[in-house]
Parts: sequence; structure tokens; C-alpha cells
Amino acid sequence: MQENNEQSKNVSSDSSKNKKSDKKEKKGSFFSEHKSEFKKITWPNRKVLTKQTITVIFISLIVGVIIFGYDLGIDFILQNLIKLVA
Repeated sequence: MQENNEQSKNVSSDSSKNKKSDKKEKKGSFFSEHKSEFKKITWPNRKVLTKQTITVIFISLIVGVIIFGYDLGIDFILQNLIKLVA
């Protein structure tokens, strides 16, 4: 029975050592995989980036104006309903 306990202790200590080395290997492979993925990225050039930025700003302004219009319309309707009820 004691031999069995000693063997299980040895196995558990070996497995904990393996887990620690596995974590280090996983951590190293994690960063190396990300580094290789970043090398695959094609970044836009200055002209494309400028064009896309202007497009985003323009669309944001349009959406802002639409929301502002809806807000004014709803406010006008609610103010008139309040006047009718009161």
C-alpha cells in the first residue's frame, strides 16, 4: 500500500513539472503564432486610409443629422400632446 502511495506521489510530482513546462511552451507558441499572424496583415496605404477616414466621418455626420431630426420630431409631437392633455 505504501509503495502505491509513493508511486502516485512520484507521478503527481512529475505531472506537475510537465504542466509547468507545457505552460511555458504554450506561452511561447502563443506569442510566436501571433507574431506570424501580424506578418500576414496588409495595412492600407495613406491614400486609402485617408479616403476611408473621410467616408466614416461623412457617414457619421449624416447619421447624426438623421437622429437629430427624429429627436426634434418626437420632441415636437410630445410637446403638442402635453399641451392638448393639460
